[in-house]
This record gives sequence, C-alpha cells and structure tokens, in this order.
Amino acid sequence: MNPFSAICHRLSAIARHVTLFVALVLSVPSVLAQPVPLDFSTAGYAANERAIPLAPVRVIVAPQPGDNTARIQSAIDYVSTHTPDTNGLRGAVLLLKGRHEILGGLTITNSGVILRGQGDGTVLIAAGTDRRTLIRIAGAKPSATVPLTQNTAEVPLNARTIEVADATVIRPMSPIRLTRPSTTNWIAQLRASEFGGGIGGGWKPGTRDITWNRTVVAVSGNTLTLDAPITTAIESGAHISPSSPIRPISQIGIEQLTLESSFDSTNPKDENHSWCAITMENTADAWVRQVTFKHFAASAVALYETTQRITVQDCVSLAPVSEIGGYRRHTFFTMGQQTLFLRCYSEQGRHDFSVGHCAAGPNAFVQCEARDALDDSGPIESWASGVLYDNVTIDGNALTLGFRPGSNAGIGWSAANCVLWNCSASVIRCWNPPGATNWSFGSWASFEGNGVWRSSNDFMKPDSLFAAQLKERLGNEAAARLQLMPRPREESSNPPVDKAQELAAAAHQPPPQLKDYILAANQRDPIPGEPGNAKRVEEISGSARASRAAVDASSTAP
Repeated sequence: MNPFSAICHRLSAIARHVTLFVALVLSVPSVLAQPVPLDFSTAGYAANERAIPLAPVRVIVAPQPGDNTARIQSAIDYVSTHTPDTNGLRGAVLLLKGRHEILGGLTITNSGVILRGQGDGTVLIAAGTDRRTLIRIAGAKPSATVPLTQNTAEVPLNARTIEVADATVIRPMSPIRLTRPSTTNWIAQLRASEFGGGIGGGWKPGTRDITWNRTVVAVSGNTLTLDAPITTAIESGAHISPSSPIRPISQIGIEQLTLESSFDSTNPKDENHSWCAITMENTADAWVRQVTFKHFAASAVALYETTQRITVQDCVSLAPVSEIGGYRRHTFFTMGQQTLFLRCYSEQGRHDFSVGHCAAGPNAFVQCEARDALDDSGPIESWASGVLYDNVTIDGNALTLGFRPGSNAGIGWSAANCVLWNCSASVIRCWNPPGATNWSFGSWASFEGNGVWRSSNDFMKPDSLFAAQLKERLGNEAAARLQLMPRPREESSNPPVDKAQELAAAAHQPPPQLKDYILAANQRDPIPGEPGNAKRVEEISGSARASRAAVDASSTAP
C-alpha cells in the first residue's frame, strides 16, 4: 500500500470510529431527558400552593429593662384567644425595636399566632445560664392510632398511589399515617444488624420504621391517591392508620427578628446558656423568616419528627458558642417531612444543614450556604430518605450522602433516595445503600462514593431542580414566589474564547453574596412592622392567661 493509500485508509477508519461514537452519543438520552428520581416540590409551607400570609397586628410590646418573658408571653396568650380569620390567622404580636431580655422561654401552643419584630432592630436576648430553648412551638401530643389495613402490593419510590386490601373505611381528604416497618430481613439486607460493641450494637426490628403523614386526595376502588410522594419504596407489609384526632397546630410564624443568646464572653466554649433558638413539634404549615440568630449552642431552628410543611427562609446564623462535638451546632436541622430551608446562611456550624433519624421527607435545602464549617452537612442519623440539597455550598467541609458508623446502636446508612443538585463543597460523598440510590448532579468538589454521578464539575440545567419541579406542578407564579437569588453571570466550565474573555472581565467585579441577598429580604418581601391601632400589652385584660388555658383545652384547629 503506497503512503497516499495508507493515509486514506487511516482517515476512513477514523471516520468510521467518529460515526460510531456520534451514533452512541445520540442514542443515549441526555440527563435532562431522564426522569427526575423524586418530586421534592411539596416541601414547604402549604406545600407551596399559596404564599405565606401576613397577619394583622393585635398587640404590641415595647422593651423594658429586666425580664420581659411574662409580658411577651401574656401578649402571645392574648392573641391565642382571638377567632381565626379565613386564613386561620388569629394575629401577630409585634415586638417593637429594642432589646427584649428573656430569662425564661416563650411558648406558642395554639394555631394562628405570629411573633413579629420590626427588623434587625428588634432583639430577643436569651439571658441566664440554663440550656433552654428560647421559643418553643408545640401542639398537643397526638394520640396513638390502630392500623386499619395493610397494602397488598409493592409501592415504588415517588409513588402517590397505593393499593390497599380494603379502602371502604377511608374517605377522600382524610389524613392517614403510612408506615413502612423496619423488618429483620431489611436490616439484614443493609448488613446493619451488627456494628460491633456486642449486644445492642446494631439496628433492631421496629427501630427504623418510616412513617409518612399524608392526606388521601382520592379513593378509587382500593387505590388511594396521596397528596405527596413516598420517599422509600415499600414492600408488602406496610400499614395504614388514621391520623390522631388531635391535629397539629398550624399557621404559626416567627418573623423579622434577631434572636441572641447571652454567654460568658471569657469562655469561647461556654455551654451554660441557651442551646436552641426555635424548636417546633406537633406543628404543620408554619414558617420562620427573616430571622438572624447569634451565639446559640445547638440549633438556630430544629424541626422535630412531628412537623410537616414548614418553611425556614432568609435566615442567618452567626457566631455559635459551644464545645465542638456531640449534638452541638446542628444549625438548621429537621426530622420532619415536607420541610423547606430556603436561602439560609450559617457560619462556624458543625452539621449546618442536617437531617435526623428516619426523617420521612421529602425535605429540601435550597440556596443555602455554610461558611467556616467545622463538620459536614447531610443526613446525620439513620435512613433519612428523600432529601434534596439544591445549590448548597459548604465552605471548608463536606456534603455527605452515605454511611456513618455512629456509636451504640449505630447510625449506619444515613441517606437514601437523596439528590444533590449544583452543590459545592470541599468533598462530596455520594454512596448507594442496598436497595436505594443517591444522586449527584452538577457537583463541584472532590468526590467519593458509588452513587449516581452526572455532570460533575459542570453546571446542570435547570439552575434549580426545586424551582423547576415547582413550576411543573403549580406553574410560573408558584416558582416565582421562591425569589431565588439570580446567578451573577453565565457559568461555563469550557467556554469559547470570546465568552472566556467576557467572563474574565466580569470576574474583576465581586459577585453578589447570598448572605447580603438574605439580609436584604425585607426589601423584596416586606413584612409590615407598624403598630397601627393595636393595643399595647399593658392594656390587655389580666385574664388573657386564663382565656388561653380555655383555648388550650379545646383547640384542635388545623
């Protein structure tokens, strides 16, 4: 073969390989064409079907020297006696600008009560040396329920319909509890029956049950349609119970405040002061927004397992004071389901954006950032399923979906059917537990794990999975209500020369910071802070506490 023929032959072979490669590429569906593994868009207040409402001011409280606990609690009790409006709101307690010292704790135990400040000038200070919660939101503890029936077929991940043996006793719009039991076989499949340490060193049947609180929106024969998807596939043997007749309290908000814990300034690891700023339990359809937290040892916001459809948005946590270890500095923490942390910023936390034991989900962290993180974010206890981290940045530490050895009974597999979308961290860990999957899309980090990886060190479209899913389910208006911080400029990991020059020129200007965007939330989403004609706390009847007790005894408002 002469040299010219050899060159032609070689070029022909290259062409065949190129043609084959192009054919293979075109035959593989794009990432965008693949089905999204789970719908997270019902996470948040009212499943994002309506905006957070604005409550009218009923009573105002001005700061006074000394302990203000009784005065503010009296105002909360007073508002609790009002009749709810069509939105389920009784009204707002407005705390005027100044420093309100709290030597005890504040509790909200009735629906429709809002605690509001006048912006960053209203400061509640948890004074004293006890490790208490500053604001506790807690409905009555639900009563136990008896299973009605068992489902007769397997239910796949993300399903909203389930087949049951007998649906005759279930009515549309009735609330139910759907429980997936943690069986001996399932624990053995996960190899979680023994983590060392002898007796007690592993999972036991019944200790990792997953329970979803759902509403049956339709019944057709023995098929139930639920209002939100399930987040772990169900084998036969799950059971359904009616929800407790004691309903969670709802329509409660904490907004436009600074919450601060006092501490011993001579001890940078002082722990004899307030641990949690806000906790919620037995609560649904509530919110925390435009709140700044300072110096708390454990959590800025902790949502416990009996919470559902909660939004925490535009919040900042600064300068926590505690030891570094144990259950400390879990800044934004949830054990609930359908909870949304939207635009939250944390400094010097440990598990800044964390999920607890068997959290049923779906839960979502969207546009959140941790700076100077002292440990990783992610699910930190056993089998949290259906968690989305969407545009989350962990500066200086890791974002983990995987296995945690834990201690005593063992944590084991902490994350199942979770998704990372356009996230950044020093290390991103994404491991698949047996029988479940974790996904990473558009992550920027160094990587560990055998999970499903797509477009690592590149940018995914759409920019936000949560916003795209919300738009698909409810339309443009619902997605626009998220008010996501716009990206400062077009992003590309491999731009053409002209675009690279444009991006290089733009890089000389510092990009907008999420923290600044959060702190400016009152400009794009103003909350009224004027007293109007509301009564002052000194004017309300001394019988407010007795009236509140009567409401406590009879309140079952949803």
